[in-house]
Amino acid sequence: MNNTLQNGFMLLEFMAASAEECSVKELAEHFKLPNSHVCRLLKTLAETGYVLQIPGSRKYRISLKILCLSNARLLKLTLRQKARPYLQKLAIKLGNPVYLTAPFNGLSITIDTFFPENSAGDAGMAIGAVHLPNCHACGKVCAAYLPENEIDDFLAGMDWTARTIHTITSPERFKLELAKIRHEKVATIVSENHQGVGAVASPIFNAAGELAGAVGAVMPAERYWTDGLWEKFKSETRNTAESISFAIGYPLPE
Repeated sequence: MNNTLQNGFMLLEFMAASAEECSVKELAEHFKLPNSHVCRLLKTLAETGYVLQIPGSRKYRISLKILCLSNARLLKLTLRQKARPYLQKLAIKLGNPVYLTAPFNGLSITIDTFFPENSAGDAGMAIGAVHLPNCHACGKVCAAYLPENEIDDFLAGMDWTARTIHTITSPERFKLELAKIRHEKVATIVSENHQGVGAVASPIFNAAGELAGAVGAVMPAERYWTDGLWEKFKSETRNTAESISFAIGYPLPE
């Protein structure tokens, strides 16, 4: 039963990520499972409404019902509710998109976004997007606050593929960066995921002093980068993260 449930979730995650129509044979080959097992899983998922069989076809696709799960969870997130006014204020002050993420097993998942007026949306900031640890600012923050006894195993399982010439691909160098983030309470990316794309992020802590999430802010186009602009974005983002921390119970400094 446990394996069946796990396999069902694997199918859902795969179909959601690909957003393509899939046949029983394609899924069975991908996951190295018997066709009959995959067929039963898909029929069960179709009965629950989470996947749809294409009329006149043997292919399936994920349904929009999957959004109901995430929406219900987001509506109950205290961090998201408390952070919204601060995020909106930060987006207006910086004139650039900002976002809120929550940690999940050392990764960073977007749970809210704000775009200033006349700012185009960015698919990379969509709610539910996962930020990679070595090339996203919020991803670095969430990795930085992993328990010490978990960090080496986490780094050993990371994908160190270089996205640009600036991507950190060395675990040793990355550990030094994580230590700097814990000291300064701010992380940056400078063309590490895409050339010319920069961002800053700062940690949010809960009443127990544990990492609750991170605030991120997207930098303007590279041609506008100056030391002063980077310092402004880092300072404002860090101040916002501190304000959200206090709003969810983190004690004020004495």
